[in-house]
Parts: sequence; structure tokens; C-alpha cells
Amino acid sequence: MRVLEQVDASEVVEAGGVPVVLRAVVVKERAEDLIQRFADAFRAGGLHVPPGAEQPQLASGAAMLTAIDMYRGITFTVILQPQDVGVTLVYLGEANHTLRREPGTEGDVASLPPGARQVLRVNDEGSRTLSFLVPMSAGEVDAFYAQALRRDGWRREDGDMTVYTRSGEELRIVHEPAEGGLRSVVLVHRGRSPAR
Repeated sequence: MRVLEQVDASEVVEAGGVPVVLRAVVVKERAEDLIQRFADAFRAGGLHVPPGAEQPQLASGAAMLTAIDMYRGITFTVILQPQDVGVTLVYLGEANHTLRREPGTEGDVASLPPGARQVLRVNDEGSRTLSFLVPMSAGEVDAFYAQALRRDGWRREDGDMTVYTRSGEELRIVHEPAEGGLRSVVLVHRGRSPAR
């Protein structure tokens, strides 16, 4: 690839209890061309590449491709996000599923509402993210967190319904409608590790 820029994103994060190594580069190539090149390279490397219908995709206009090393329990994922004409931001991820730990709730940034499902916890050095689906309306999610966070010492930022703060910490809550009458909720915590 014709690399234009190396992006500072080389770190290990934990997603759903699985350690993931991430890197990012900006390349002078079209995303449409790169997706086939990565699929061919994955296959040439002896990896299993599930068919297109089994490949999860992102809603943001980015293309995603995952390949699996069935013997070592490692998945390789590439996310291609077009930037300018002929320029693509490429995220490269490697997840070692053999090192998976069951993620505990002790590091959660806030309580989960009743009925929360498909919970995903992502932790890295600078932030902790908690995402899930819940059978609640927008107003019910806002009311739940207004009460739960106030009880834990958080206060809402003036004029912003999505940001809460407490001594050296910030918590942002974003939610939107999801399929089946559910809401997709994401909590992003920045600052010192929460002591709950």
C-alpha cells in the first residue's frame, strides 16, 4: 500500500474480554480496490474468509472484512473508511480469542438498566466504553441515567443532556433507536478509572 500517514492508534484494547491490537494508516488507494486485495491476501495466508453475507458491516459508510486463523484462534479485521478521492483510512485489528477473559462488571462506568442485552465492554488506556441494547424509550434511558448517576456523584453538564462529570472524569451517554423497538446505548468514560 502507498502509505501517506501513520496514525497514532497502535495500542492494545480489550473488547468483550478479548485483547485486540489496533493500528491505523492513511493510504493513497481506493477502498473498493483495497477490500479485494485484503481478501486475496488473507486467503493466500491460509486464513478463512467468511462469505460476504456473513461479514458484519458498519453503518458509517466504512467497509469491514474479517478473516479467521482457525488453528490459532486469531481474527484479523480491516476497516476501510474512504477519506478524499483515492485516499482511505485503514484500521487493522488483530484479536486473540484464545486469551479471552470473561469481562466482569466491576469496571463498568455506570449501572446497566433492566433488560440490557448484547453488552460490550471496551477498555483501553484512555477510556472505557460500555454499549448495549435496551427495551426503553429515549426518555426512559435519560431518566434512568439522571437518577443512577446523580446517586453515584455525577452531575450533568449545563446545557448538555449527554455529558456528566465528577472529579477528573467525564461520562458521555449517546443513544439512538435500534431494530425491534430497542435503543442502542453507548457510554464513554474518560479520566481516572472508576472505583465502583
